[in-house]
Amino acid sequence: MEKLGNRSYLRTLCGLAVPVMLEQLGQILLGTVDTYFAGQIGDNAIAAVNVTNLFINLIATSFASLGVGIMVMISRALGNGDEKAANRILRQAVLAGAAIGLGFGCAGTFLRRPLLTLAGARGEILSLGQSYFSIVCAPIVLMCLTIILANGLKAAQNTRSSMAAALAANAANVVLDALFIRLGLGVFGLGLATTLSRLLNLGILAVLYFRPITPLRLGRSGWRLELPLMRELLGYSGAVMLTYLCARLAILVHGALILRLGSTFYVANSITTQIDEYACIPSAGFEAATATMVSNSIGAGRPLDARRYTRLAFFSNAACMTGIGLILAVFAVPLAGLFTKTAAIWPMVRQILTFMVFFNWTSSLSHILTSAVQGTGDSKYPLWVTLAANILMRLSLGYFLAYQLHWDLMGIWIGIVLDFLMRGILLGRRLRRQFRKLESAPVQE
Repeated sequence: MEKLGNRSYLRTLCGLAVPVMLEQLGQILLGTVDTYFAGQIGDNAIAAVNVTNLFINLIATSFASLGVGIMVMISRALGNGDEKAANRILRQAVLAGAAIGLGFGCAGTFLRRPLLTLAGARGEILSLGQSYFSIVCAPIVLMCLTIILANGLKAAQNTRSSMAAALAANAANVVLDALFIRLGLGVFGLGLATTLSRLLNLGILAVLYFRPITPLRLGRSGWRLELPLMRELLGYSGAVMLTYLCARLAILVHGALILRLGSTFYVANSITTQIDEYACIPSAGFEAATATMVSNSIGAGRPLDARRYTRLAFFSNAACMTGIGLILAVFAVPLAGLFTKTAAIWPMVRQILTFMVFFNWTSSLSHILTSAVQGTGDSKYPLWVTLAANILMRLSLGYFLAYQLHWDLMGIWIGIVLDFLMRGILLGRRLRRQFRKLESAPVQE
């Protein structure tokens, strides 16, 4: 009976996770395609697009945190059978997203030159970067609203529709990239393709909310600002945003530490990270599924279900990441050869990818438990755990192992693994206490 029950839970998780994985794969491939078309213009175009995307990705982090907030809150409301509350949360999130997106768009467009200069852009790269930045950043509100509506569908356990919208937009972006490059629009054309594809994605998602595929609706009424609900939404999402920003900043500092080892180590780490992204695709799906089902189960008063979903998500994600990691490690040298012809880098890439085959489970543990704790409504504890683990393990211990013990790049990656492990242990203890508290609480009739 236990096995039969697990299969049912696993089907639910995979039904939610797989479309998100495909959506994530589409995003990774899209980045590769954009880089390819930028390369048709020239090396400076690649640099201009990449330096602009440093800031766009940072903005996207803020939007993603709002998306996590509505996913958890809507899932809990739907689990409690309160569709009216779920729709109120959705409308408040759209209002907040519109204001935040417009604010970022105006500020980014106005500050594009100093921001790009701060990132080191000069000459032609700065000129191309400003052109691309303007057309991508000014309407960045499209990205914010897209993330909100997509996460609303995920909260309603309809990940297939959000996946279909994203893949359609990605396909349109590829076609428009090719068309605009052929028309000679340069990096401005690449930015225009990105903006138009985001508009298409948002339009498809908006239409879906007027169809009977979800209990969530975007009607004409109910758009009045509700300050208590807005404060709750932004308070939860703010802690998630800071958690994401801590991780982003740690990666930036991390990159500086690796660069001090030498350009060869930096290139090897960049290639390894790019390849390892494919092993992390399952994590994006299972994280979304975990946050959705934990919050939904708790809202429905079923903490035992939340515990089981978390456990199965961890083991399933760890197995997928390990399997993909093993394939990547076996083909590490030819894969590295696609990025660089410097043979000295290939064995370093193979060494790190082989090492991660044995420790991808720590990444799964950290990310799944972060989503589970956030799914219980606690967004602050993961922030402090992430901050502490980043400072103590990823940065401090990684520096010690790389520079003091001269373990070089391997020392850096051991620090990463211990960062994941520390977060997993602390979050696991927190989650057990929360589940025990919920399980011991009297059931309300």
